[in-house]
Amino acid sequence: MGFGRGRGQGRGQGMGRGGGRGMGQGNKPGSGPGGNCVCPSCGYRQPHQVGAPCYTLTCPRCGAKLIKE
Repeated sequence: MGFGRGRGQGRGQGMGRGGGRGMGQGNKPGSGPGGNCVCPSCGYRQPHQVGAPCYTLTCPRCGAKLIKE
């Protein structure tokens, strides 16, 4: 009986998929306390304040909802 002779599957044909978490992005919970709230319509900016998500604020110039920068 010879070892190493014959056909086998050999080393992996891996189907691994990354499951890591990236840095918080955009307007998601946990995206961080810093940054600015920006109006997507007219470009108005104001500093983001902790406890007040940007999407709950409206632009004083045009009335659109702000987004986190």
